Amino acid sequence: MDPNVLHLVVAGVLTLVFVVITALIWSRAQVKTVFWWIGLTLVPMAIYLLGLAPAVVGAYETLRDWAYGLQLTPVVWVGIVLAGLATLLTFGSRLIPSESYRDRRAALKEKKAKAVTSGSTGRGAAAGSRPASGATASPTPRPAAKPAASSGDADMDEIAELLRKRGIN
Repeated sequence: MDPNVLHLVVAGVLTLVFVVITALIWSRAQVKTVFWWIGLTLVPMAIYLLGLAPAVVGAYETLRDWAYGLQLTPVVWVGIVLAGLATLLTFGSRLIPSESYRDRRAALKEKKAKAVTSGSTGRGAAAGSRPASGATASPTPRPAAKPAASSGDADMDEIAELLRKRGIN
């Protein structure tokens, strides 16, 4: 069989397998995972169309020859351990849940709310020692003034708020 036809068949089969996997995870996976699988789906056919299939076969044969001729010396064992550790850290990092921008903002708002609540209880205790006026039983913190011209972009509004807090206009 012609090697070029064999390369086309292998690339086509791999692409089809990755398309099926991508379709199966499409609705259940996170967006970044779906994009990763879409990218992986495109790789086999891209390798074939770029004419790199013989290079991939050559790389495989080179690695196979290297593995068959490998002498397991202590230095090689250290290299194997380092390669294993690098692989474990690289792929294991994908298992760590990522914190989204929305999660970080929610945690920041919660932290600010706790700070405001703890600050108002301290003022309330001080106010309790004074004669109480009938108008308000406990002081409530005023919400921060919003900028008059809101751009509608949350990131830009947050940056503008930070600059305003630091006195940079």
